[in-house]
Order: sequence, then C-alpha cells, then structure tokens
Amino acid sequence: MRTVLCFGDSNTWGYDPATATRLPRESRWPVRLQRALGDEWEVIAEGLNGRTAAHDDPIWEGRTGATYLLPCLRTHMPLDLVVIYLGTNDVAMRYSLRAEDVAASVGRLVRIVRTSETGPDGSAPELLVVCPPPFGRVGPQYGLEAEKSRQLGPAFGAVCSELRCELLDLNGVAAYSDLDGFHLDADGTAAVARAVEERLRRMVVCLSTDGE
Repeated sequence: MRTVLCFGDSNTWGYDPATATRLPRESRWPVRLQRALGDEWEVIAEGLNGRTAAHDDPIWEGRTGATYLLPCLRTHMPLDLVVIYLGTNDVAMRYSLRAEDVAASVGRLVRIVRTSETGPDGSAPELLVVCPPPFGRVGPQYGLEAEKSRQLGPAFGAVCSELRCELLDLNGVAAYSDLDGFHLDADGTAAVARAVEERLRRMVVCLSTDGE
C-alpha cells in the first residue's frame, strides 16, 4: 500500500463557496482521490482554512504551513508521497508578497519534506506541488489579489524547475467557483482529484521504472 499526504488550505479541507460550510465528505478532492486510486492507496487529508505556505496570519493562530508541516509528516510517517496545494491565501494583500515570494515559500516546504526522513526506511517522500488556479470572478476589492493569482503559474514553474520537483499547474485544469472566486465547488474538486490521480500514477510508474 502507498500512502499519500495532501497538505493544503480550505480547498483541501473542503470549504463550500455556496454555503460557507464544508462540502460533503464525498465531494472533497482528497476523498475523490482515494476512491479513484483504490484500496492500494491511503490518502490522508490535511487541509486547514486560511493556511499559508510560510507566513503568519496577523489575526488567526496556527495557519503557517512551514511550522506545522514537519510535525504533520512525522505524525503520518512513513509517507510515500506528499501533495502540497498552497498559495491561494498567500496572495492576500495583508501578506504583501509577490507571486515569486509565494512560490519561494512553497519551495521552503519542498525542502522541509526532502530533509524530513519521513518516507519509507527514513528516505524522503516523493513530492507533487500543485499550483492554484487563478481566481475566478471576484469583486474589485480583490483585484490586486486576482492579478497576483494569475502570476503564480510561472513563479511556481521557476521554483519547481530549480528544485527539480514535480509540478501540477491547475490553470486550465480546474477553476475556482465564481460564487466567491477562490474556492473549489464540486466540479472543481472533481477536476483536481482527476488531475492529481493522473499525475501520481505517472510518478509511480516513473519511480518503478527507475528502480528496476
């Protein structure tokens, strides 16, 4: 059995933009991913509303991904793969980050995973970084954040290329709901699950080939 940890924010937790509550369990993308991968995989969902990659929220405690990631990895070890889907919250103006800063923060998480020794036999888990899609329809008060969200793809691409890390860019693959512009609806979670499943299966095939 392979174990994969999905580390993310409210879109991994399952925030419902239609009700401002939580999507039904079967609609959340890690649960959809578990169904698609089957019994030979264990999918662990670690989503938290408001989580950033590496920056403290000035209002709410405990939202910094970089602080929680290593204890989280150790809690669930041994892990074969880690999926990191963060960055949507990081574009908020209160953090004053450029798209390149957001991508570099995710790169910091990649380094934490790679030095964690939480994979099989003390190795490092394999990694998939997921770049958030651009914002959907939002009000003018989110105009700067929306523009920054459109810059994440190239920024994530540059960091993942430097770190030689697998990247799945959701731009054109899944879209945020226009109900609020930055959360996945049921169609969006289904699209994310399909894309992540396809990439994980491809990664596993490559790993098996390299190990022969």
